[in-house]
Amino acid sequence: MPQPRHLIPFLLAAALLLAAVPAARATDSHAPDGARADWLPDAEWVMSSWLPYDETRLEQLLHTSRAELFHWLDDRRSLGALGRKRGWPSARRLVWQLLLPRRRSVSPVQLRLLHVRALATLTQPHLARHVLFHIFHTPAIPQAAPQLLGITTARFRELRSSGASPLRMARVSGRGAEQLTTGLDALLVARSRRAETTRSSTPAQAGRMLQLQRESLQSFLAHTYRTPDEQLTFACSLHVF
Repeated sequence: MPQPRHLIPFLLAAALLLAAVPAARATDSHAPDGARADWLPDAEWVMSSWLPYDETRLEQLLHTSRAELFHWLDDRRSLGALGRKRGWPSARRLVWQLLLPRRRSVSPVQLRLLHVRALATLTQPHLARHVLFHIFHTPAIPQAAPQLLGITTARFRELRSSGASPLRMARVSGRGAEQLTTGLDALLVARSRRAETTRSSTPAQAGRMLQLQRESLQSFLAHTYRTPDEQLTFACSLHVF
């Protein structure tokens, strides 16, 4: 049945919207079917930003910088793709070079595990962006809410879902900004040490991540969390720069 002419623009818009739906699916190839675009594996090294090799070595091998990596990585462009542009056609060969300094300091079993993790950072763009740049996106912080803020983890998540910043949470729970800052810094130091003791990161890389977190700590404390609706909207869009 022919459609009224005034409805045609709306039907075209609906068709375009339906065509865009696949973009809401997970962009990393190792994600399960039906996963959201922001899906990440529930692994401690991923959630804690424990890079298995030194970021400085990555920058040297790819002739790049942290600023360029930030603008390069999105939901379609991987570190492996940048590597191919910079003379590394084989991601596995690049992994071998990235982990070369670690071969004498870890066991063969640990080295195989690090190889799997390093390869994931090269082939999974969303994962790589998370590990390199989402340096406060870790469940360790809400889990430490009783010590940091005197509230339960569930209450922390409730306040986070309302869009509250960590500083706002501190005010709600009667804690001062200085007390929260001191507690969170101690938590980050402990996480850095765990990255070292588990050999998930080198001492140099763990130290670099801790420095980045400390430099951004005040911004993080004042930053408001996304509400569930805002997070869903964010997850259903391609993160392209």
